[in-house]
Amino acid sequence: MIETTFETFAKATKNHRTIPVVANVFVDTMTPVEMFSAFDEEACFILESEDPLSPWSNYSFIGLHPFFKIQEQEGYFSLINEESDMLFKEKTWTKAWDKTLEQLKPMPLDNEIPFTGGGVGYATFESLGHTEDSVMMPPASKSYQQVMMMFCRTILAYNHKKQQLTLIYYATIDEQRSTREVYEQAKKELARTVETMRHQQQPVQSFLPPIPDVLNVSFEGVTSNCDKETFIQNVEEVKNYIRQGDIFQAVLSQRFAKKTDVTGFQLYRVLRKLNPSPYLFYIRLGKRDVIGSSPERLVKISANREVEIHPIAGTRPRGKNKQEDEELADSLIEDDKERAEHFMLVDLARNDVGRVAEYGSVNVDSLMEVGKFSHVMHLISKVTGKLQENIHPLDAMYSAHPAGTVSGAPKLRAIEIIQQLEPSYRGIYSGAIAYAGFNGAIDSCIAIRTMILEDGYSYVQAGAGIVYDSIPENEWEETRNKAKALIRAVELAEEMFLNEEVRSS
Repeated sequence: MIETTFETFAKATKNHRTIPVVANVFVDTMTPVEMFSAFDEEACFILESEDPLSPWSNYSFIGLHPFFKIQEQEGYFSLINEESDMLFKEKTWTKAWDKTLEQLKPMPLDNEIPFTGGGVGYATFESLGHTEDSVMMPPASKSYQQVMMMFCRTILAYNHKKQQLTLIYYATIDEQRSTREVYEQAKKELARTVETMRHQQQPVQSFLPPIPDVLNVSFEGVTSNCDKETFIQNVEEVKNYIRQGDIFQAVLSQRFAKKTDVTGFQLYRVLRKLNPSPYLFYIRLGKRDVIGSSPERLVKISANREVEIHPIAGTRPRGKNKQEDEELADSLIEDDKERAEHFMLVDLARNDVGRVAEYGSVNVDSLMEVGKFSHVMHLISKVTGKLQENIHPLDAMYSAHPAGTVSGAPKLRAIEIIQQLEPSYRGIYSGAIAYAGFNGAIDSCIAIRTMILEDGYSYVQAGAGIVYDSIPENEWEETRNKAKALIRAVELAEEMFLNEEVRSS
């Protein structure tokens, strides 16, 4: 089971302080949902994908036992340990990241698994204010950290095709123990992890009613931070700015709230099947849970410094049958308004990549292809480039953050108008959910189709891209349509899990 020999481990201590010990086990009787459930509060995130074109879709990743985290607070980025001690603070995220790696001295794993350890977390929409003075940031007393990344001691990577679970435990060399003692303790922790899954104390609820495909949502008991009349007025305001030449487009959103007693993990179990997407995630942040099924990448930077952005704009519902599906796809491709909006966002993506890429390396690899998801289809393009040697990968991520598809164009002016018109700070919505690996690779998605669960309320936010000929009522309706899958997920989770608990009691 244990693949890392003591000889390999001991050799790694010459240059590294945090060293992975790896084990592999064959698992064909347990799902990632059951694995996550086995650890109760020890588990802090699960990352999955339903994207047949991505290597991610072959894996589910679970993080256990966070032992460090980088967080932003009052304008500084700090490294916090397990005991909640602040080890240092820096003025920028990149400096804090580099200093964290100096502290940990991690040994990256070189294998085919996309993520084998590093930071997992988020950056809010307003976190751009750290680099752009024109972007307003919430007062520290009224918000949570604008940036947070947690580092987990144990990573579980489940390969669905091989039905193989790779367990990675990051052992830390210290002066109090010998190298042999640290290695043996790591082996014990891996064995304990396997035993915890084998003999989980709280069996996951199963044999639940099937999840329907139809999104019948009443919006009963759902409130918004922006009434219809105000939203329509705001759309007209944006159109005035467009006529004056300030912007070409801005994305206006509204936030929905619904009281609920379901847990974040119950919501995730429903959402991952109701709205399967390339980026599925459930992240525990103390009293706040983040649950999402984002269709859209923000930016990806590979270990060999290739940059990739996928602009998405243009939407149609899926058809009831193959013929209707093809007709809707054709109408999407031929829609002049959708095409114009998409071309504008491709240009914005080219500019974002061009700011950090080597001269002449920016390329549009694919343009306006129809990507089909469970309930909708989108126009999707792919823009790539080679990262300049002097650009930090995290700075490259910020070159695209927040995405033009959730802000507008020109981006900074659109954000100023959004902050002027929207009644609340966005927070995690339309920000980034990301991992940054010890090997230098980063992958991030835009925090759309994302839900925040806090203090007994689920919060869902959705936006619509406003252009010169937008019909205000249609844009208001679009925000409701985009929120339907998540609101329906709350309703279904209540029907499935709360009723199940009643029947079992």
